[in-house]
Amino acid sequence: MDVEASQSAPAYSAFSQNAKHFIVFMVTMASFFSPLSGQIYYPVMPTLVHNYHLTTGLINLTITTYMILQGLAPSFMGTFADSGGRRPAYILAFTIYTAANIGLALQNSYAALMVLRCVQSAGSSGTIAFGYGVVADIATPAERGSYVGPMAAGVMVAPALGPIIGGLLAEFLGWRSVFWFLTIISGGYLALYTLTMPETARAVVGDGQFPPKDWWRMSVVQYVQHRANRPLSADEPSSPPNEAASPRPPRLAFPNPLKAFSVLLEPDAFIIIAFVGLIMFGNIALMTSTPNLFTRLYGLNTLQIGLCFLPLGVGACIGAGLNGKLLDWSYRRAARAHGFPIDRKKGDDLRRFPIEHARLQSFFPIIAVGLAAFLPYGWTLHQRTHLAVPLVLQFFIGLSFIAANNSLSTLLVDLFPDRPATASAASNLVRCWLGAVGAAVIDYMLNAMGAGWCFTFWGLVLCLGVGVVVLEYRYGLRWRERRFLRLEEKRRKKQSHQLQEVQPQRSPSQRGQEDVEMSGANRRDDKPESGFSGDERKA
Repeated sequence: MDVEASQSAPAYSAFSQNAKHFIVFMVTMASFFSPLSGQIYYPVMPTLVHNYHLTTGLINLTITTYMILQGLAPSFMGTFADSGGRRPAYILAFTIYTAANIGLALQNSYAALMVLRCVQSAGSSGTIAFGYGVVADIATPAERGSYVGPMAAGVMVAPALGPIIGGLLAEFLGWRSVFWFLTIISGGYLALYTLTMPETARAVVGDGQFPPKDWWRMSVVQYVQHRANRPLSADEPSSPPNEAASPRPPRLAFPNPLKAFSVLLEPDAFIIIAFVGLIMFGNIALMTSTPNLFTRLYGLNTLQIGLCFLPLGVGACIGAGLNGKLLDWSYRRAARAHGFPIDRKKGDDLRRFPIEHARLQSFFPIIAVGLAAFLPYGWTLHQRTHLAVPLVLQFFIGLSFIAANNSLSTLLVDLFPDRPATASAASNLVRCWLGAVGAAVIDYMLNAMGAGWCFTFWGLVLCLGVGVVVLEYRYGLRWRERRFLRLEEKRRKKQSHQLQEVQPQRSPSQRGQEDVEMSGANRRDDKPESGFSGDERKA
């Protein structure tokens, strides 16, 4: 029975390999915008201080509010993407983002700058959470790492390129050109997405074999194909016979941000998200301190400072690509060790599989490399070593931190397959808010402790965080099983309550007669001469 069920079960995703590659390319490009908008802004800040006759502290406040909204907005948008579909969420996000960029390019007051930066952040920040949801839609757990890697590389290359692009535009075309540049590329992406990107949310299209039932959920390409395939006469069927089996699309509803916060109440999710936040804190602290420290210690100009971000970004890109393959290899290795069959086509049932071991086996050696580079980083600056030394350390920090972040983010999606964008939004919330704290306090810590002890302190905090992740490695399967049983019990109670509501009121005598008839039917079904197996009776 199990073999036949496996053979007859539909594929996990009906999208072709080329279609999957295109989808991942599109979500990678989308994930590029949020960190790019944050980093491209830094070279413009001195000009804005002079233009609006403000203090540096007031302009820094626009960064703080940007990161706060960057963490909060996905709590709304992520749940919206899980319930209403990926396409409406992406289109809404990029419409808001493009409109905010136009406003930023035209504004002439500090109040407008502050408000529009918040709107810009709200529009772009949800795209990273959407991306993890899309990967969960189209990729089985066995191949998920290979798809998460490129998307994460897009997220990490933006901090490396952002300061360079912003510096060049501000230097030669003026500060407004930065926001016009963002307007052009985001508007172009929105047009391309609307034309070509299919809906992938499994709650809307299932495995993607058939397009959405509503025309406005289709891409323009899908809609044209759908119109071309419409029947010419009323006698012809209007859709393939199997299309009726596709899921009924959920109604659009106002997003509930509390769903993202509820993820943090789960012990396994809290451990993963907390360490992702610590990684972000260390990364932002390093990046925020680079311009000031390198200018003071090495006398670099603005363009040279921008180029100093390249080792970190290049290391992050390499780490994201390599770790994606490593995650898939670790998954196969753990599956063989536990005698767990892998089905790349139909997907794997992870309920009793220790996915925590598969994802974290590569995490521990990778984060060890990053900590070995992070702990002495501050002391190389304190001793004023050659510029190449801290830049080489930044390369290994970027490689290690993004790879570790990918391992944890992929595990988080595996733990919450029914709401991946919501879980990613919860991670994004903590990640961005801790990053905002890092940007706010790093200057004070450097002045009070010096570069050496400052980075050593945060390196030791990260070491303690690794110790907490060990708890997830040991007890994660147990916590996940408890959550599954709790959700199953909740689902059964809900179904029972719904059945009680739809059943007509019956008298006690009617209920007794029905119970007697049901008992007799059960006894007849249990007779061996019936010729039916237990599975067939259940069917």
